[in-house]
Amino acid sequence: MGRMITVGRGFGKYSFNDAVLMGKEGDTILLEPGHYAHTDGYTTKHLKLRGLGKKPNDVVINTDIYVKEGGSLNLENVVLDSHTIEDSNTCYLYPGATLIARGVVFMPPENYPAIFANKGTVGLTACTVMQDNVKRYALYGQNDSNFILSQCDVESIRVEQSKATLQSSQIRSSLAVAKNSEVDADTLFIATIREPYYTLLVTDSSVLRITKLVLPAGQADAKAVGSSQVTVDEDNIDGSHLLTIQQDEDSDVRVPNASVNLLKKATSTAESSTPPKPTPKAAAESADPHPDDDDANQAEAKPDPEPEEPAIDQLRAMVGLKQVKDEVDQFVKLAVFNKKRTDKGLPGISQSLHSLFLGNPGTGKTTVARLVAKVMFQEKVLPKDNYVEVSRADLVSENVGGTALKTQKVLDAALGGDLFIDEAYTLYQEGGTNWGQEAVDTIMKYMEDHRNDLMIIFAGYTKPMQDFINMNPGLRSRTPNLFHFADYAPAEIADIGVTQIKDKKFTIDEAYYRKTVEQAYKSDVDHSNGRWIRNFNDRLLRIVANNVMSHEERDDSSILNTDIDELVGGDAAAKKDKVKGLLAELDGLVGQQSVKNAIHDLVDQVQVTEKMGDKLGKVDQATYHMVFAGDPGTGKTTVARILAKLFYNLGVLPKDTVSEVSRPQLIGRYIGETEAKTSKVIRDAIGGVLFVDEAYQLTAAGNAQDFGAKAVENFITELENHRQEFVAIFAGYTEPMQQFLDANPGLRSRVPYTIEFQSYSPEEVAEIVDRLVTRHLNVNSVLLKKVVATHYAQLPAKEKANGRWARTFYEKLVQHHKLWLVNHADTDDIQQIQDEVVMESLSWQI
Repeated sequence: MGRMITVGRGFGKYSFNDAVLMGKEGDTILLEPGHYAHTDGYTTKHLKLRGLGKKPNDVVINTDIYVKEGGSLNLENVVLDSHTIEDSNTCYLYPGATLIARGVVFMPPENYPAIFANKGTVGLTACTVMQDNVKRYALYGQNDSNFILSQCDVESIRVEQSKATLQSSQIRSSLAVAKNSEVDADTLFIATIREPYYTLLVTDSSVLRITKLVLPAGQADAKAVGSSQVTVDEDNIDGSHLLTIQQDEDSDVRVPNASVNLLKKATSTAESSTPPKPTPKAAAESADPHPDDDDANQAEAKPDPEPEEPAIDQLRAMVGLKQVKDEVDQFVKLAVFNKKRTDKGLPGISQSLHSLFLGNPGTGKTTVARLVAKVMFQEKVLPKDNYVEVSRADLVSENVGGTALKTQKVLDAALGGDLFIDEAYTLYQEGGTNWGQEAVDTIMKYMEDHRNDLMIIFAGYTKPMQDFINMNPGLRSRTPNLFHFADYAPAEIADIGVTQIKDKKFTIDEAYYRKTVEQAYKSDVDHSNGRWIRNFNDRLLRIVANNVMSHEERDDSSILNTDIDELVGGDAAAKKDKVKGLLAELDGLVGQQSVKNAIHDLVDQVQVTEKMGDKLGKVDQATYHMVFAGDPGTGKTTVARILAKLFYNLGVLPKDTVSEVSRPQLIGRYIGETEAKTSKVIRDAIGGVLFVDEAYQLTAAGNAQDFGAKAVENFITELENHRQEFVAIFAGYTEPMQQFLDANPGLRSRVPYTIEFQSYSPEEVAEIVDRLVTRHLNVNSVLLKKVVATHYAQLPAKEKANGRWARTFYEKLVQHHKLWLVNHADTDDIQQIQDEVVMESLSWQI
């Protein structure tokens, strides 16, 4: 068993250099918190180092380490920093060498990978591998090397004739797989898009397999050439997270939702792929495996893009956002004015660039932030064209002290440009350990020190962001620039949609499309602005693709009006026909003529309002919350389902769904739970019909202290706040439902309709039974109806359950028919229920 050699101050402890020199295979060197340096570096056969601090940066080692052939290096909980050492990797593995590291931060010099393996094995767990120079790779393996990474954060990786396995890891800029290499990743996070380099590069018969790819917002680019293969099972590609892949004819790319461009012939992979030259010391001990190439280890850049118009013009060309555009214009003018004065040596106007972007989802906050970053660079207000976009996960670590390290790294990366912190309010979380507060504290200190060479934008939904600022008073004084992003109007949503369609080179009946989009957006409860129209177009184009593939004669660049109608459930004529069909279905129900009349009246009201439009003058929008009163089994649920479909096809509701709940789904066990449960039920029902069965049970206790009363109070608020966004139907016995409405005065004014369901007569119950039976079986209907009516009429009043009794009778009749078949297996017609079975039913207890 090896020794434990402690490095630090005090009796029995050694200096770092002495400990390394005296250590043998099996020994573990324990480093107390502190800074240790040996810039001459080490070449070792076996070395095991473990930091004794609470976090890696408690122990910082300024050195580089070369591992001899067949040797091993084991590191834990330290920072290995060689960024000030010239011409060296942080760790270099000769053939057969192994590096195992846990909780280690590797910091290399500017022009060399942090870790280079030549026929070596590297296993990293919860490590960070840096490389500030985006032209160089942070992790490099060649010649049958093997990398296994778990929960790591790596700037960039390149493997040649090697293998890599990535588990729940993040790559900050690029992954290159070359020369018959294989890389497998489960969940792979890409943190940043580094222009002009490829995010993913797969060449020379290599294979990249990813179970789930998570891209940052923006346009990422990839390339697969030279008989290579790229397979992604799942990704987050959408209108904000884009991936374009250049593929040659010999390669196989399978990435859902990505845009794949086929190259006419395989592109050259002559980008320099060699690692850096070793140090003179390493070269003296081993043959130099590296060619002498000044462009060694450079990432491949994408072709030069076409010149783009100035960012300020792109911003002005965006749909809507007039207030934001005016605010940004004033903000930029002041910043440029201030810069001109300071350039002349005149006193500048005190101005912080840090800002707040407040608005609902899909209002363009991220897009505007990117353009503002470019404007600030193009106008020479900020020195770098540098835009960094992060969220809570990029800043916060659940390791003590880790958050400050992660946040500081992000801030340093953004210095000179713009840092966009999306959903910034998530940095403050009530209850438990608030890890985000450490990030906020680090940011506030940094933003004060860099008022003139960094612009930090905190973005998020308006209400949570206001709460976030109130919880962090120091932020308010440091972010004086406030930008409010208003929701888009329906016409602006249509403008955005038309632009997106045209950008994809489709032709469309623009007037018809605009009319449909505006109406759909007005009636939908999901007003997520730009995201809504992006999703609308995505669904539309899927329909187009399906229809084109089903009809080969169709033009694949045309969107037909029938495609649009298919998306929204049919055109006006089709929906009108559906309404007629649903009313016919309603009229075909047994009995309940007064209910049918009431529903017909409702439909007439809706149709008149739609037809007359503004001719009726200014009237409040109708609300259709209602009570269904009546005994059980009278068809209340069935009518509610028909009504939901009617309201959908009439344009009253955006969905034809019915959410059915009762007291248990609404009432909590402790204070506050009822309000939360009720709100969730209503939220889930938004857009359709919410059917509350036996609603009177909410007020059955008869006192305000019962949690049911809290549910009713919550309903009253939500019925008013979302009066056009859903229809609530409260159902139950007639008398208790009247008491339910009387329990709270606010209910009656918000539930304007009451529809009474009468109990069925014996003849109507008999008709229901006959319809149930004759759907699948044959019977003497005259006899059956007579027997059922007689049986039902003789029942005590408390046992007359209407349609429920009819269904129970039907089920029992079928059971007795099956028993009859057991004793009469030779019958010619097993579908025929015999008269004797029907007659026996008079003696049944149901």
